[in-house]
Amino acid sequence: MTDPRLRSPVGPRWMRRLDRTADRGALWAVVAGGLFAAGRGPHRRAGVRGVMAAAATSAIAHALAKPLLPRARPWGRRFPSAHAASSSAFVTAAAMESPVVGAALVPVAVGVSTARVVLGERTVEDVVAGAALGAGVAVLTRRWWPVVRHAPARARPAGGAPALGDGAGLVVVANTSAGTPGPLEAIGQIVAPVVAPVIGVADEQGDDEAPPAPPSVIHDVLPRAQVIVPEPGVDFVEEVEAALDRPTPEGAPPQAVGVAGGDGSVAALAGLAQRRRVPLMVLPEGTLNHFARDVGIDDTATALAAARDGEAVLVDVGVVDIGSGDDDRAVAFVNTASLGGYPDMVKLRESWEGRWGKWPAAAFALVRVLAEATPLVVELDGKRRTIWLLFVGNGGYEPRGMAPLFRPRLDARKLDVRYLRADVPFSRTRFVISVAAGTLSRSRVYVAHSRTRLTVRVIGRPVGLATDGEVQPDADRFVFRIAPGAIPVYRPRET
Repeated sequence: MTDPRLRSPVGPRWMRRLDRTADRGALWAVVAGGLFAAGRGPHRRAGVRGVMAAAATSAIAHALAKPLLPRARPWGRRFPSAHAASSSAFVTAAAMESPVVGAALVPVAVGVSTARVVLGERTVEDVVAGAALGAGVAVLTRRWWPVVRHAPARARPAGGAPALGDGAGLVVVANTSAGTPGPLEAIGQIVAPVVAPVIGVADEQGDDEAPPAPPSVIHDVLPRAQVIVPEPGVDFVEEVEAALDRPTPEGAPPQAVGVAGGDGSVAALAGLAQRRRVPLMVLPEGTLNHFARDVGIDDTATALAAARDGEAVLVDVGVVDIGSGDDDRAVAFVNTASLGGYPDMVKLRESWEGRWGKWPAAAFALVRVLAEATPLVVELDGKRRTIWLLFVGNGGYEPRGMAPLFRPRLDARKLDVRYLRADVPFSRTRFVISVAAGTLSRSRVYVAHSRTRLTVRVIGRPVGLATDGEVQPDADRFVFRIAPGAIPVYRPRET
């Protein structure tokens, strides 16, 4: 019951409506949905971080702060104000990802807090305490979920990359094997950025792609480019390689390759580009285009313009030699590769995503794998280790003491090697606690270092390897390395 001395019978109607809308976080859930619908980029990240911070703050305010900090009042209220706390948490967290979004939402948060005072539901001190609590929780999220630098990774300019002009000499593959999102996809995409780093593979994604740019879009900028749309089940790498062996109508050999797709398709063509010593054009047409994002390609038009003008940088390609004996095969990766729990998670996700959608399936598969995982006994460069999983990144990823989220350089010429020890008591529990507390860099269960080459031999039955989200056939020997000679990848010149 509200104190009649504080109730305002003439409170503005808009304040009463705003106050009701903010009950149980409904207002911020709607705002987060709008930001998420705005598409990839800082607005979506602002919505995800904001709703997570608001939810955590609300739980703390109701479960801890109010019971521990009671205010004896005739009307039975306690401080701090949960409305003010959630509002402050959402806006502060959103501003970390997008200052523009944060600034736009400040008046809404101020309005919610002001309404609580004007309508007599809270005092000024209650609102101030709530706002301080919310801002504090939002800032603390950085300890286990760092704010990622979203600028393109650095790389040396690629002198001599051909300017393709009208597209003559370019062979582009448009991979049409797209996935269809399930009904829970939107919910899963909000949950995924939080649960995926638990196993240290935040940058690994499969080739579950949106339909790629049609040939007409490519031909609008590069009218003479050769566009290959492979049939489902056909090895498009072989098609592109065959096209490279055929001369153009002018009699000259093709001089560049391109791919419209996600990271799995990009990795396959990057390996071909490295072997044939030709530049690569990346059209970001996948669900999550981590490699294109790191290179600095935000959309298809940007990539096409850079290829037309001949602007490119040198990028390393990771290679893993799989197997031993006559069945050796080399698989390229542009982002990451991993052994252990992640390949199992990918297999489960693929079997469930048709029913639930990719991200919910990934979240459920993560829980299943963590609960049922068995340690993996391996030799790392000849030294026996018992591990839960092994992560190998193409380049040095940051931050070092947490999940690998971004890389500052594309031409570092090194492998980022990380693994979770399974020979420490309660290792999985200690790992999760360290992630939540932001102390992973000091944990005994987490090992991170750099290598130029890594040899892994599995003791026991062969296991699967995941490269850029694609699960390779089981094997018991893997040699990770950086391919000799970086490849030119088209991207706009930095200004």
